[in-house]
Amino acid sequence: MILRRKTKDSQAEAARRDLWSEMVVRHRSPGHIRFDLPARLCSPHAVAALETGLRRVPGIYRVTVFPAMGKLSIRWFEEECSLAELVRALAALVGPAAEAGAVPAAPAPGLLQRLKQAGPLARLRTRYDDVRAKGELVYRLMAAKSGVKGALPFDAKDWFVHFANDLVVFYLIRLHWDRIVGQWLPRPWTFRYQWMTVVYLVFLLVRFRKAKK
Repeated sequence: MILRRKTKDSQAEAARRDLWSEMVVRHRSPGHIRFDLPARLCSPHAVAALETGLRRVPGIYRVTVFPAMGKLSIRWFEEECSLAELVRALAALVGPAAEAGAVPAAPAPGLLQRLKQAGPLARLRTRYDDVRAKGELVYRLMAAKSGVKGALPFDAKDWFVHFANDLVVFYLIRLHWDRIVGQWLPRPWTFRYQWMTVVYLVFLLVRFRKAKK
């Protein structure tokens, strides 16, 4: 029984080493590394195991897998996680991810899931996750250096929404500034519908801010 278990463990270790040898580094820059990913690690379950495990490593804020191209991209803060620590964590996940990849694939995703995975929406969600992860990580670093522990002093999602709203408002003002100064202000009654639109949009913005508070 013990001999059989040792044989099984040695086979699993050999399979893990073979997989690890196929993961060639294709790109390396400060805070970013990209690997070739073997086909056995490109199944949905294996990808989920890799992403979940790597995101638990302190300092890693983005893990992106491209199953169709067989690529794994990792971005992290080198101040909090060294390259050697990242490599050790990834090497430890290769075996469990391959075992998870042997599970039968789930049914095909529905329309809503496919829309969530669409290119533009997926990139927007990735950018938002990056902003939130970076904010949380920077706050943890500041808290660790100052000796103060606590949650983030703001909601990253609300901050992103407020920032996007303000950005749109400033863009619209800049876009229509010449018309506001040259036409709308001198002849407010002639451009009453434009002013009504402005007042209504300001009302919606103020009401949104008050509701959030």
